[in-house]
Amino acid sequence: MKTRVRARIIFLLAMSLVASCKATSSGKNAKPDAVKNANASAPQAGPNQPDASPKPGEPPLAGSSQPLGTYVMSEVHDKGIVSIISEVKTVIRFSPDGSYDRSSSKQGTPFHNDWGHYRVEGDDKLILSIEMSKEKLNNKVHDPPLQKTHKFTLSPDGQELRLTTEDGKTAVFRRTEGG
Repeated sequence: MKTRVRARIIFLLAMSLVASCKATSSGKNAKPDAVKNANASAPQAGPNQPDASPKPGEPPLAGSSQPLGTYVMSEVHDKGIVSIISEVKTVIRFSPDGSYDRSSSKQGTPFHNDWGHYRVEGDDKLILSIEMSKEKLNNKVHDPPLQKTHKFTLSPDGQELRLTTEDGKTAVFRRTEGG
């Protein structure tokens, strides 16, 4: 019984980290509602600081702090408890041209995909510009793209990527292929 409850908690936690890009819409051609999350708005450059970050479609800035390659979620840290992810598989690929794609499956059956462009701002912000998402058989084009900001850290060798939510949960991804 405890194992089943723990598996459900892990599944829900993984879903909250991955499928947070869902937007509500009404009607076939409706645009997604503005995301109410404070981290979801696109950051603005200050008056004395030009916005030097790449725009969607431009490659990310060069440097060792750029996630490149394919990463698979391996564990989630929450309030001192480490949960190993085994039932849900989330894979995210970062390309040198600034594009990304992310997919999640449970026991080999895909349940969420999204893709678009990404950029890094400062030392710890990874911003995904989600252009399209797919939940099961339902495709959604996001026009304008959804902006999802994650606090992140990347190990010096680029092998471990950590994404942290606003409430302190951290998903740990391990690189499986280089960039």
